Amino acid sequence: MLVNLTLLFYFLGLATEALVLFPKNLDNSNNSDKDNCTCVPMDLCQDEGYPALDGAGQLDIRIFSTAVCSNYYHVCCKNPMDPVDEPKSEIKCGYKYTVPFNKRITTYSDDSEFAEFPWTVVVLRNGDQENDSPIYKCGGSLIHPQVALTAAHCVNNMAKRTLLVRAGEWDTKVTNEPLHHQDVPVEEVVIHEQFNENSLKNDIALLFLDEEFVMLENVGIICLPPMKKNIENIRCLATGWGKDAYDHGKHSSILKKVSLPLVRRNDCQKALRRTRLGPFYTLHESFVCAGGEMKKDTCQGDGGSPLVCPIRGEKEVGRSRYYQMGIVSWGIGCGNSRTPGVYVNVATFADWIDDHMQSRNFDTAFYKF
Repeated sequence: MLVNLTLLFYFLGLATEALVLFPKNLDNSNNSDKDNCTCVPMDLCQDEGYPALDGAGQLDIRIFSTAVCSNYYHVCCKNPMDPVDEPKSEIKCGYKYTVPFNKRITTYSDDSEFAEFPWTVVVLRNGDQENDSPIYKCGGSLIHPQVALTAAHCVNNMAKRTLLVRAGEWDTKVTNEPLHHQDVPVEEVVIHEQFNENSLKNDIALLFLDEEFVMLENVGIICLPPMKKNIENIRCLATGWGKDAYDHGKHSSILKKVSLPLVRRNDCQKALRRTRLGPFYTLHESFVCAGGEMKKDTCQGDGGSPLVCPIRGEKEVGRSRYYQMGIVSWGIGCGNSRTPGVYVNVATFADWIDDHMQSRNFDTAFYKF
């Protein structure tokens, strides 16, 4: 990913979609078995041997095996509890782990640690044939256990039945991570009604999923900023699995991270006018800029991925708290020292996100801080 943002309106993820294959989800689903039970998180199952209420018999989820359910952390249950009656602990958005979750895993400086960015998700397209591995489309972020945020250009004109969201991914080439990833099908795609596929204005989309992800150390929620939040003079973090260079770059198998400064609107517009966009280009209010440092950027394949910034004064022992300022959208090449990358200004769409969440009875408190 990082030097990652590309092409004048480089539809991140579209140009390189077929190049990145993700291992097929370990789904040994047996539909005949499912007729006699319901797939639910283990703590919602009242069958004998499962800890529905008291947590008895806790097991090592790293070796837990599911033979029937598509979600790695679900069990096929004959006596499921009603989810509304489940005693849930409070889920706090935006906490980033600053200490490696598993010290056996080591990375280079621009690689993330396992579970460091638990809100970062992968948007996948199912393979053309039944046994094909899913194909990488773009990145995204989790704002609710059942809702992902991404760029509209990533999912525009895509049939919802072909899309899958993967949470908890880190290294796409291995399957022995401390915690398994989770795959959930997309139930509904909502693209902003004023999205312009030529200029990429209003490049934002919501993915409502078929079921909730199970919240674990490697799967979490990112906070969202309030409407019209001011751009601060701070450095933020972008993550993704995209290319490391615009020309002849290679995709990363491990989730990458890069530190980027936010750039004021006037400064960004001036920089963009020095490119092939020309002296009259006007930066739309739906965009925010970050970067402009040599070889530090997002690039092709990072589209839809989050740009997150620290929440001042919000920190717990061992981890900082973040909100999502941007969504990777487009740029002029990748990693040019004088040209920032352009991101969706998430704060501009705070009301739009709230409206769609509330109209479908999804709790907006998950991403508020």
